[in-house]
Order: sequence, then C-alpha cells, then structure tokens
Amino acid sequence: MFRQLPRIPRNCPPAFLGRYTVQSGDTFFTIAQMFRVRIEGLSVNNPHIQDPNLLFPGDVLCVPGLIPYPCSIILKPQVRVPFGTSGVAYVNFAPRGGQAISFMATLPSPATFGNFDMYTGEILIPAIGGYGNQLFPTPEDPPTWSSRVELPTVVTITPNSRAVIRPSNSFTGISGPIILEAVIRSSSCQPQQ
Repeated sequence: MFRQLPRIPRNCPPAFLGRYTVQSGDTFFTIAQMFRVRIEGLSVNNPHIQDPNLLFPGDVLCVPGLIPYPCSIILKPQVRVPFGTSGVAYVNFAPRGGQAISFMATLPSPATFGNFDMYTGEILIPAIGGYGNQLFPTPEDPPTWSSRVELPTVVTITPNSRAVIRPSNSFTGISGPIILEAVIRSSSCQPQQ
C-alpha cells in the first residue's frame, strides 16, 4: 500500500513561525478558520504544499505566530526561593484555536512569600497587556502547581513576551513579587524538525 511521506517545510516566514501537523479530516479551510487567517495567506506561506486541496495526515504547515511553537521555556527564579523551586511554560495551540500557554512549577506554599494563598501564571505581551489564570496544586509535598491560559484568537504571543508566576491573595486581590519568569524570544523557541 502506498503511503504519502509527510511534507515538512524547511523554514517558515517571519509571521508564520508556528507549525501545525495536519490531522485526518483537516482541510486548508478548517485550518485557516482555526488560526483566523485567510486561506490565501495559509497557502502562500506553505509553498511546499503545491495543491492546497490535497493534504495528508502528518503534513506540517507554517501557521501564524511570531514565535515558533510548540515552545517550552524554563522559568528562572527572580527572588530567593527554597531549594527545588522550578518551573516551565509551554506555548502551543489552544484547543479551540489560537494560542495557549501552560504553566507547571514545583513551588512552596504561597505563604512563603507573604500574605498569599494562591499562585497565578501570566503571559505579559508587550503593547497588548497580560492574561493569567490561577495555578492549582497536586497533593504531593511540595506540590506541582499548574494551569493553562488560553488567549483570545485575536492575540498572538510576540517576542519579548514574559511568562511569569507570582503569589496572590484571593481575598484582597493583591499580587506578590514575580517568583519565576522567562522572556520568550524567537531564539529560545526553535521549531520542531
């Protein structure tokens, strides 16, 4: 039986640095809808697909994104933290289109940093603003805290965006200092080959 080898771009244009692997049933139309881009824009930025009406599962398309993703970055401590405190942020496609950033970190109790009872993970995008969500702990000691922030489809994570985790007080709404942080750069997120 003949099986089509996946068609993978050598590189992607600057505004199309994200990559999407075609799934069974995908069309240029459905992928364009998912990423809120015109079909013509998707087609012209994927010259390795000669016929846009013919996609195969496993084909890889360049999709809108100013940083290559999926992308994982290590969050670095910004204040004195207990031994073993660490975290990562993962930028990927959101389940309903657009982008999402997931946070996962091994952290001490938020009270370690003052009058705080929870953590938040935030993506701070230059010239746009911040989006965040509460992190939730696992039962281990110390727990692993995690959450996902889904961005509106009109928002794109740009270079120099900052992924941060900070403690917060759920009653007063006061946020504490940034505990872990990473700056997202194109060079820190290389496309998958």
